[in-house]
Amino acid sequence: AAVLKIFMGALAGGPVGLVGARPPALSSTVYSLATVDAAGEQNMNIVTYAMPASLPQSQVWAVSMFKGTVSEGTMRARRRGMLQILSESHADLVPILGKTSRRDVDKLARAVEMGHAIVQVKEAADDRSPEPLAHVPILAGCIGYLDLVVESIVPAGDHDLYMCRVLAYSPMGGTNSDGRFVSPPLTTAHLRARQLIG
Repeated sequence: AAVLKIFMGALAGGPVGLVGARPPALSSTVYSLATVDAAGEQNMNIVTYAMPASLPQSQVWAVSMFKGTVSEGTMRARRRGMLQILSESHADLVPILGKTSRRDVDKLARAVEMGHAIVQVKEAADDRSPEPLAHVPILAGCIGYLDLVVESIVPAGDHDLYMCRVLAYSPMGGTNSDGRFVSPPLTTAHLRARQLIG
């Protein structure tokens, strides 16, 4: 019956899709956003909705953040963050970084306990960013990280879309000297296969 309704709708010049139908779950790259608040508290979370806004070399990225989290509040207040490209070797961190709150868990201490090295990197200078520049925690084995400054924030339901300018990109230990990945980039498909997300 549903197929007949679609066909009849197409003949009548109406919509072809099913109203209210949800698209399939697509695979996307998994990132971690590292932030530092005004008091110097460091944090990381998981981001699955992030991408360049135009060409792959775009200096503008869109990062969607769940409202009300510690990371989102810090990103909104300081307008700075470092977006780390995770590899499959970081899959075990998703329950800690993505399913707990900094209000309850020291995520960085837990990551180190799990065997993940963390290094401190200084934010790139920007004339519109707060001073002093912060040292931000980065997973040493990530593929690389983007140093971001927020340009605008767009409400998007239970998330807010942060439009960011890339100040710098730094490769890390996630690639060999010939540019090949040591471990493939982490994706939501990989997390579903390991039953780490629904």
